[in-house]
Amino acid sequence: MDIHYEPTEGSGFDWKTLTLFLITVGIVVVCALMLRPLVPAITGAVVLAIVTQRAYQWIASRQRNATLAAAFTLILVILCIITPAIFLARNLGHHLLAVMHSVQNGTAEQAFHTFLNRSPHIAAALHYSTHNVNLRQAIEKGAGVVAAKSARFLGGSLTTAAQIIIMLFLLFFLYRDRDRGLSALRSILPFNDDEMDYLLSRIAETIRVTVLGRFVVAGAQGVVAGITFASLGISGASVLGIMTGIFAVVPSFGAFVVWLPVSIYLAATDHWIRAVVLVSIGALIISTLDNVLYPILVGTRLRLHTVPMFLSILGGVWLFGISGLVIGPVVFTLTESLLMNWSAKARAGTTAP
Repeated sequence: MDIHYEPTEGSGFDWKTLTLFLITVGIVVVCALMLRPLVPAITGAVVLAIVTQRAYQWIASRQRNATLAAAFTLILVILCIITPAIFLARNLGHHLLAVMHSVQNGTAEQAFHTFLNRSPHIAAALHYSTHNVNLRQAIEKGAGVVAAKSARFLGGSLTTAAQIIIMLFLLFFLYRDRDRGLSALRSILPFNDDEMDYLLSRIAETIRVTVLGRFVVAGAQGVVAGITFASLGISGASVLGIMTGIFAVVPSFGAFVVWLPVSIYLAATDHWIRAVVLVSIGALIISTLDNVLYPILVGTRLRLHTVPMFLSILGGVWLFGISGLVIGPVVFTLTESLLMNWSAKARAGTTAP
């Protein structure tokens, strides 16, 4: 049933239009609040749909049934991406929680005191700072906080499982009904075909470059860390380099989770020069590489300056958590595109750039 609106007569204020506008805004805000808990699932589904779009198109070209093509692609994503990521996250979580539990039950404290007994210089340096501090209580409290956050982030909780299931559910329909969804979006937004194509291409490119850029930069951090560990003669340098790259992908942890404990171990075993070198390289190069290389690499590809790219990442992570790594740059790119659209309309009155 079509709804027709009769224009109001006279020059009086159109209260009906204003009321309709306010109701629409209110409903949209309510919908946004309802979807807020599902932001990680929605973001993950959109990211996977864009990154794996070529795989789906390849399968769809050989399987004409859209439902079967979407199902096959979803199974491929589960086997090649989701399952390895879950096992890796669970293994890292178990190892990290085991370390935290050993700290809480006193095992790590005993090992720490053993190191201090073997290294009188470190014991003397720490004596003044720990003289008036309950070391065991401070360590247990800190370990409890870190363990709780690690369990929420890496643990196989019900919330995480629900987010993954919702993400896969959405991903299936993003594959199968992509064209229908884009057509509906085109019909809602007040843009012509050229403007809509421009916005969609910018958003897709932003997501693709942001995700791939994150893994490229993390890989570079892992390589630099592995070379540093090997140059310093640290055993297991390749494994430590891989772990550095893995932790570098997650902004909640970062590369320092690997190189900082190694440097502390070197200092505790009286390898002061190697410890100082590792701390210097880790703080000035390995961990800084993320903040410098990522905005430059991604911002150049997206034609955004380093400063707004850097701010979009920080603001996005602060507001949306890990999903902000994608949402932040997308919001900034979309804002820049819309401003260019308005500027072009103001000058020419017809088309987008």
